[in-house]
Amino acid sequence: MTPDEVYTVARLVPSGRVVSYGDIAALFDANPRQVGSHLGRCNAPGVPWWRVTNASGRLPAHLVAEAAAHWRAEGTPCRADGSGVHMGRARADLPALADAAELALGPLPGLRGPRVEPAERPVGD
Repeated sequence: MTPDEVYTVARLVPSGRVVSYGDIAALFDANPRQVGSHLGRCNAPGVPWWRVTNASGRLPAHLVAEAAAHWRAEGTPCRADGSGVHMGRARADLPALADAAELALGPLPGLRGPRVEPAERPVGD
């Protein structure tokens, strides 16, 4: 899993939705810490890093204020206390994201075996 592959998947997450580091890592059969490391060093333009959180919908404290501004602008469902997003309501459609990622990157190592034909739907619905 390269940084550019992680950035590509992050760009596929729709506005107002989020995924976890583990969601992306699962596509590559990798460790979620690698995803976080790649995003933490990201200097590529147009990567919506605020759409990738930990499994609880949180980011490191030093990023929360900036991320919260993006979440508000995008209408992302957030926790009442402002500490992160509400993963149960904000998580992107993971099968649709996987399909979009494979279209963009080719077969992914974390997606093995026969797949059910995806319904035609946007990634965020």
